Amino acid sequence: IIGAAGITITLAVCPPGQGPQLHAHKATYETFTVLQGTFEFRWGESGEHARRLGRFDTFSVPPRVHRAFRNVGDAEGILQVVISGGKHDARDIYIPAAVMEDLKSKSAKLYEQLTAFGISSEASPPSLSMPRSTT
Repeated sequence: IIGAAGITITLAVCPPGQGPQLHAHKATYETFTVLQGTFEFRWGESGEHARRLGRFDTFSVPPRVHRAFRNVGDAEGILQVVISGGKHDARDIYIPAAVMEDLKSKSAKLYEQLTAFGISSEASPPSLSMPRSTT
């Protein structure tokens, strides 16, 4: 997109049961639109809030709010992901220490790759609030 500095648009293609672990972005906003399938989004310090979304539903998360999503359908799911508001690179991503420790115990190699890319488990700034799920 010409002139759209600081915006990344991508597609996340997820097989059933797949999606990223709980994480936060330090400076960027993430906005998701379901193009295909059904996804469960979780947010909060430990992912305590959840909402299921279907085709064309949209979910936006500000910086410093922990979030995760997972394809809960029976077929491949596709999300459009728009990341905006700052420089998007691995150093923008924070994974809670408990999640990183769990990952390290399951796959030391993946843990090493993530930290080599600059993804950290350092203490995050205080989480901004998001509205609670109404359904």
